[in-house]
Amino acid sequence: MARWHGRYALQDVFPVLFSEIVNKHHSVLEMGRWEQLRWQWNVVEDEIALSQVAREELLELKQLLVGVEPKLSGEDSWVWSLNGTGTFKVKDYYNLLMRNPAGGLMEQRKIEALDVVWNSWLPSKVRIFGWRLIKDGLPTREQLVKRGIIAGNEDSFCVFGCQCQENINHLFLSCQVAVGVWEKIYLWLELDIHPLVECSEDLLQMIDILHRVRSPRRVGAIWLTVCWSIWRHRNDIVFNNGVCNIAEIIYNVKMYSWWWLAIGNKCKVTCNFYEWNQCPLLYL
Repeated sequence: MARWHGRYALQDVFPVLFSEIVNKHHSVLEMGRWEQLRWQWNVVEDEIALSQVAREELLELKQLLVGVEPKLSGEDSWVWSLNGTGTFKVKDYYNLLMRNPAGGLMEQRKIEALDVVWNSWLPSKVRIFGWRLIKDGLPTREQLVKRGIIAGNEDSFCVFGCQCQENINHLFLSCQVAVGVWEKIYLWLELDIHPLVECSEDLLQMIDILHRVRSPRRVGAIWLTVCWSIWRHRNDIVFNNGVCNIAEIIYNVKMYSWWWLAIGNKCKVTCNFYEWNQCPLLYL
């Protein structure tokens, strides 16, 4: 019954009642019974044991549930309320996020960064990775600690050995390995900038500098490829006992970005790898 009726969780609407009942995890079927084809709710087994406030909340709940009963036939199904078909579509939720920048769903700058990520000329798996990165949805060690999957303290430290907690902004921007990678990439792109402390802002910084002469899609693709390469290298260390190698990360950035932009995506960039490696700005 905790999340079953309307938009709100009943445990939030009736917090005292929820804290005192013992059958918190019962199904709807276990919260009542059929009597002569009519459904009788039995939310609480022992009303006498409830406090005065809980009894008042129970009365309100009973009034709320008047006329609400399970169906005798058919199967339960999920209904998506953002379109007329009742079927979930990613586009509907994406449009909801885009329409509500001031509604607390997402900061405006993150929306701008997500728009660049989603429209970059990269494989869908990389764009999904970028979406999760901007929304802090990657399973970094900080997130794993929050979910109770690993312990805190040293278990949450960055896998590159810098004795700092591994979160999104540290791993991709401020870690000593990430800083070393970005320095080489900025030199490769002939940019005189330094990584910022937040991923969305760092992506938009690069686009702001290059957007007058370069497509945001292509600039965003380079930025995202750097993060993708760092993440793959990090996972290789975690799961395959790999060894940290900044030069390998940089080579992968150049190779992946060239392959995806020049070969894998209808020749958005027209050059061979040698030309790309020597001067990418000529072809972005």
